[in-house]
Amino acid sequence: MTQLSLVMVETRQAKPFLKWAGGKSQLLSQFENSYPLELKQGKIKRYIEPFVGGGAVFFEVAQKYEIGAAYLYDVNPELILVYKTVQKAPEKLIEQLDEIATRYRALTDDGRKSFFYEIRERYNLQRHQIDYRHYSPAWISRAAMLTTLFVFYIRLS
Repeated sequence: MTQLSLVMVETRQAKPFLKWAGGKSQLLSQFENSYPLELKQGKIKRYIEPFVGGGAVFFEVAQKYEIGAAYLYDVNPELILVYKTVQKAPEKLIEQLDEIATRYRALTDDGRKSFFYEIRERYNLQRHQIDYRHYSPAWISRAAMLTTLFVFYIRLS
């Protein structure tokens, strides 16, 4: 399982940025009734999420309750790569996503479909060149492609 460690510095309004299979966004109000009283009292300072996925539960807990550190895990190294890229290079990732969005908006429907397949092919070819253990600037492109593929997939479905 791959890990992402976070030290909670400030709270901002954040929501899951990936639509993930099995996402829990619609269940958050039900989950809150089951949270430990110690979390609500601010006594729990370490949050551990074994299967972060889209992160709906993490984002909710991190914004509603005072926790000092969070440890997010998932078996999918691609997903953890995206979270670590958001943590280490958010501005550069946003720049790449803006570039992709600008290209996308300039295309026709057929062009957009081709663009999706172009990004998917580059993404698949790149996977053997990525070192998932050590951050590198290549992660920014990889994270942008994965995020884009999720958005395209939802729109094309």
